[in-house]
Amino acid sequence: MTVARHTVADGDHSSSGGDVGTGIEERIYSVSEVTAQVKAVIESSLPSFWVEGEISNFVHHSSGHMYFTLKDDKSQLSCVMFRHQNARLSFRPESGAKVTAWGRVKVYEPSGRYQLYVERMKPAGAGALAAAFEALKRRLKAEGLFDEDRKREIPAFPRTVAVVTSPTGAAVRDVIRVVRKRAPQVRLVVVPTAVQGKDAVPGIVAALDLLDAWGGADVAIVGRGGGSLEDLWAFNDEAVARAIAGARTPIIAAVGHEVDFTIADFVADARAATPSHAAEQAVPDGAEQRRSLASLHARLGAATRTRVRGVGERVERARRAYAFRLPRELTERLAQRIDELSRRIGSTVTARLDALTARLERYSAELRLADPSHILGRGYAAISLLPDLRPVRSIGDVARGDRVRVTVVDGAFDGEVVELARQAGRKK
Repeated sequence: MTVARHTVADGDHSSSGGDVGTGIEERIYSVSEVTAQVKAVIESSLPSFWVEGEISNFVHHSSGHMYFTLKDDKSQLSCVMFRHQNARLSFRPESGAKVTAWGRVKVYEPSGRYQLYVERMKPAGAGALAAAFEALKRRLKAEGLFDEDRKREIPAFPRTVAVVTSPTGAAVRDVIRVVRKRAPQVRLVVVPTAVQGKDAVPGIVAALDLLDAWGGADVAIVGRGGGSLEDLWAFNDEAVARAIAGARTPIIAAVGHEVDFTIADFVADARAATPSHAAEQAVPDGAEQRRSLASLHARLGAATRTRVRGVGERVERARRAYAFRLPRELTERLAQRIDELSRRIGSTVTARLDALTARLERYSAELRLADPSHILGRGYAAISLLPDLRPVRSIGDVARGDRVRVTVVDGAFDGEVVELARQAGRKK
C-alpha cells in the first residue's frame, strides 16, 4: 500500500490522465509510517478514561491475558486486559456482563487497529455488587445457613488454632501477635491462601478442605484485613460461604474492619470485627486467668477465716452460758474440746490454703514451661517444613533437598537439608 501526497505547482491546473506532469511533488509513505502517525495522534490526544459497555467475545487466553469487546447499541470497542492487571479482579468477567473499564486507547501496530488497554474493571452500576450480595444473602438465609442452632460453640481452651489467610498480609501478623501475648502455649498453624483476585475463591475453599482433612485444629480463623467491597468480594462468594458452613472445624470469620459485613460472617460459627478481635475470641487471656485464680484464692481464704471466727464466737457464747458454768468439770472439759476443734479447723484451713497455693504455683510453672520462647531461650530451635510450615518431629519427616524454616528465640531463618544423620540405635 502506498499513500501519495500531491502538491500542484503555481499555475499548473492540469487534470489530464496519465502520469503526473512536471511540477508535481510526491511523498510516498510506508504502511508503518502511516500507522505510527495514527498511533501518535490517538495516544497523545486521549488520556486514560472510564468507559461502560457490555462484554462480548470474551476470551481468557491460556497466557492469562483477557481479550474481549465492549459494545453498546451503536458501536463496539476492542479491549485487552493483561494478566498482571486482571489478577486483581474481584469478579469473573464473561460475555453479556455489563462493566465499567478504566484504561487508555492505544494502536496495536502489527494489525493497525486501535484497542482499549484495560487497567481496572468492575461491574457496571454502583449497586451491582450490593444487589448480588443481597440476593445471595436471602437465598442462603432461606436455606437455614445463618441459623444460630446449626452453629458450633468456640472452644474455651483450644490447643491448636488455624489461620486461613494470606501468609504475607497484615491479618496473619495481627493474629500471631495477639495469640502469642494472650496464650503463648497455644499452637498456631497458618493455612496459606490468596484472599483477593481470581485465585481467592478456589484457594479459600481448598484451604478449608485441607484443614478438615487434617483435623488437627480446635478452631480456625478465616479472613483478611480491610479493603473495598471489590477487595473483600471473595468472602461473598457462594462457594466460600458453603465451604465455611460445611466445615467440621469451628470457624471464626474475621473479614475487613468492624463496619464490613460479608456472607462469610453470617455463615461462620462466630464473627469478629477484625483479625485481632478474632484472635482474642479464639484464645483465653492467660494473664487474666492467673488474676482470676489469685482472686479466687484470696476470696476462699477470707471466707474460710470468717467462717472459723463465726464458729469460734458461737462456741464462746455457748461456753459462757449458765448451763455450761455448772458443774465446773463439764465446763472445763468442753473448753478443752473447743480448743481442740479450733486447732483442727485451723489446721484444715491452713492445709487447704497450702494446697491451693501449690496448685496455683504448679499451674504457673506449667504455663511458663509451655511457652515456646522459654524452650527456645535455652538454645533449642523449632524446625518446620516449607512451604506449609509442618512441624519436623523426627528425622523421617525430612528428606535431602527439603527446604526448612528454623525458628530460634529471637527470629527465624530458612535452610536446606543437605545430609541426614540418624541417631544410633533409633529405628528408621
